[in-house]
Amino acid sequence: MAASEVILPFPARIEPVRGIRSTVIVGSFAVLREHGLFDAYVAALPPEARDLLVHVVVGAWIPLDLALVHYAACDAMGLPVDTIAQMGRGVFDKIRGTLLGTTVRMAKEAGVTPWTVLPHLQRFWDRAYQGGGLSIIKLGPKEARGDVVHARIAESLYFRHALRGLLGGVLELFCKKAYVSMLPVQDSASVSYKFQWV
Repeated sequence: MAASEVILPFPARIEPVRGIRSTVIVGSFAVLREHGLFDAYVAALPPEARDLLVHVVVGAWIPLDLALVHYAACDAMGLPVDTIAQMGRGVFDKIRGTLLGTTVRMAKEAGVTPWTVLPHLQRFWDRAYQGGGLSIIKLGPKEARGDVVHARIAESLYFRHALRGLLGGVLELFCKKAYVSMLPVQDSASVSYKFQWV
């Protein structure tokens, strides 16, 4: 593969994100509890949204407006970005079977690298989000750029860094160590990352 090769083009038609799988939110609740932050999170929720979010059931689609309330409460806690990324990685550890399915088993096979999974990230995204699109560009032998667009939840600092941690978890199924850094934000409905691994 040549440098700067598009290995996952954006979908031909991209609708804005309109929903998020509740499994992601429930995974986030579990990680917040593990870090002793769930009470602070609940306190940051507007009273009219508390019951809707705290009692959400696994496997449903949560409308974007409610997901934005969730991420606003997470943002309100003012956590360090590296802590948020670690928490995003924790969410991945909890939901990876739902997100990746049989790909987790493939990760154990010899010769499987991040290049095996990166062309399929849109399919994995679609299991967790209704709408939005991804593109992956190869920058070097062990380096790529990933762009997420039409995702208003990217307004949230918490979401952007939690996704950074989650994507690191995905890549580390296929390599020894992954490094995911966030690139400068172009607009509030997009986020871009640089992936590197060994």
